[in-house]
Amino acid sequence: MNTLTASGLGLAGALAGIPLSAIAYSAPAHGRLHLPEGWWHGAPARPPTVAAVSLLTGATTAVIGGLLPMSAALPAYWLFAVVGVGLAIIDIRRRRLPHVLTGTLMAACLISFIMATAVSGNPAPLLRAIIAGATTTTTLVIIALSLPGQLGLGDVTLAGVITLNLGWLSWHTVAHGLIIGLVLQCVLGFAARVRPRGQVALPMGPALLTGWLSAISAYWWLHPGHLT
Repeated sequence: MNTLTASGLGLAGALAGIPLSAIAYSAPAHGRLHLPEGWWHGAPARPPTVAAVSLLTGATTAVIGGLLPMSAALPAYWLFAVVGVGLAIIDIRRRRLPHVLTGTLMAACLISFIMATAVSGNPAPLLRAIIAGATTTTTLVIIALSLPGQLGLGDVTLAGVITLNLGWLSWHTVAHGLIIGLVLQCVLGFAARVRPRGQVALPMGPALLTGWLSAISAYWWLHPGHLT
């Protein structure tokens, strides 16, 4: 685990958490995201909330910096950690996963992975990542169209981007992240249904993103210090 890298990326992540708070807490239930006035200090989120989001993004990016070594692909994982926190907050508050954020993650992954491929000369991880993302997206789109109301397009897009990101590491990591995310969502859904209030609509983003972080942790455990 690279302590220096983890500390640097964690500090950068904590700073990024401030404007991220502004975006996440000004996000409407529908429509475009925007940077509100006072975004530089996290408004309209309250100061304690900004501090909590900053600590969360700092901790998450520090973990990523500690698990994965320096490479051209690392920026994709750092950005995923930062934006992932924002997506989870928006999904919990507004029940949506804005395509502008998931699209940003997709572009960042592809750019970083293409650069890493140019450095290494090995196209296999890039091809695996693209196939994983495309396969997941296609499969979930079919499920979403076959079972209307069960799966949102935002969930589909996020799952596709997560498997694209994890596909750079290995097929096992893709399966781990997706299965953990879906199982966690099922457990939470079951727990919500057995409550006296009955059926409750749950956001899926937090569970999928937890699966993503779990998969990277498992990858590090099996392949310490390795990132193509």
